[in-house]
Amino acid sequence: MSLGTGLPQAWVAEASEAAAPAGAVGAETPTGREALLARQAALLEIMLERPADLDAAFEYATVSVLAGDYEAAISTFERMLIFAPELPRVKLELGVLYYRLGSLETARYYFQSSLETPDVPPDVAAKVETYLAAIDTRQQPAQFHALLAVGARYQTNANAAPGGRQVNLNGRDFILDETATGQSDVNGFAAGRVHGAYDLGTQGDLIEADLLFFAARYADLVRLDTGLAELTLGPSFNLARYGLDDTQLGVYGIFSGVRLNHENYNGALGAGARLVMQPDIQTRIDAKFEWRYRWYHDTQDYPTVSDRTGSFLRFASTVSRQVSKAWRARVLLLADFEETRVNSDQSFELGGGVGVTYRFGSPVAQLPRPWSVDLEAGYLNRQYAEPDPLIDASESEFDHEGWVRGALTVPLRYDFSVGFTGEFRRQYSNYDLSTYSNTSAMISLTKAF
Repeated sequence: MSLGTGLPQAWVAEASEAAAPAGAVGAETPTGREALLARQAALLEIMLERPADLDAAFEYATVSVLAGDYEAAISTFERMLIFAPELPRVKLELGVLYYRLGSLETARYYFQSSLETPDVPPDVAAKVETYLAAIDTRQQPAQFHALLAVGARYQTNANAAPGGRQVNLNGRDFILDETATGQSDVNGFAAGRVHGAYDLGTQGDLIEADLLFFAARYADLVRLDTGLAELTLGPSFNLARYGLDDTQLGVYGIFSGVRLNHENYNGALGAGARLVMQPDIQTRIDAKFEWRYRWYHDTQDYPTVSDRTGSFLRFASTVSRQVSKAWRARVLLLADFEETRVNSDQSFELGGGVGVTYRFGSPVAQLPRPWSVDLEAGYLNRQYAEPDPLIDASESEFDHEGWVRGALTVPLRYDFSVGFTGEFRRQYSNYDLSTYSNTSAMISLTKAF
């Protein structure tokens, strides 16, 4: 499910950029909580001594926003307009704050007033138009968003098989057939997400639906050709009525199916819950817990996969924080339990990861929108319930899986981007058949609707 909090992702970056106009009191805006409060107090002293110092007032308001003190920011911006009523950027910032607080009509007033101000800078006008469009969208009871991505991916070990032919089975060495070892391949893919929401008119409660789909076709390993679709549907509740501002709790049903090598592979029904919380303007918490019952279907290529039929429980949580104007960091926590008919296939895994995203100015004049680099590293530990008698009758399988990933995103337009992704994934297992490594490179084009 997609549970938005109404906070534009670019807000913190925009606020930080606005903190250092020409002639501002400070060229750098602090980001730590204590540093923000200290800077806010220092700027308040300056404002009391020099009430007409608009640069100090602007920085004070911006720092107040970053510290979560919206009332101080709003009152300061409004006082600035008394001294200088023709400041389109101040009107923009006031509009953004009221938008942030959900006062859409007041936000619209300041945005329109900004456009009516003489000599509006082009960047201010562009942001105002974006927010006015967002207000129109938010005031519609029904909303629709979609992303579509197409691309190609190369993998050195597309089938996640052992790199060598020699494996140990129950204390004896065997030589695998070449087709049972890791094979490189390239595939084309299409992926998408369609999100719909209907405002129930009850203090921010929604009915939300998400459709995810993915399809991949391989050049050589056609048995890996994949088709996947998943629909989630259910209500989400605004918890502000309980004193939890910027918090949504969603519950939903899950309906999914997978095809592998052009045959039905599995289907699933389930339910989930998702909590999205924004404790402050810089921090976001996104956690979900899901249960699925999965039915697997035996095929010619996968004749025993029905042994994996059973319940699947999954927990995933991401905590992200804007640590500066350019940098955003995140921490991941992952856990799942797979119940199966055959105990040697039943597993529990626990892991996590860390990641950062860096936004920077475009080095290409013809592509003026900011680029971004994303880096992530993670680890999973997987334990199986019982030994597999065909591989090791005395010891259950355990796996250590790690990955590092890097991605570059280049916006070509506001709704269209190209991405380049590289990843290295390594799994070590006490079962030779489950030990592998894989390096992949991917290029994709993404369109937002």
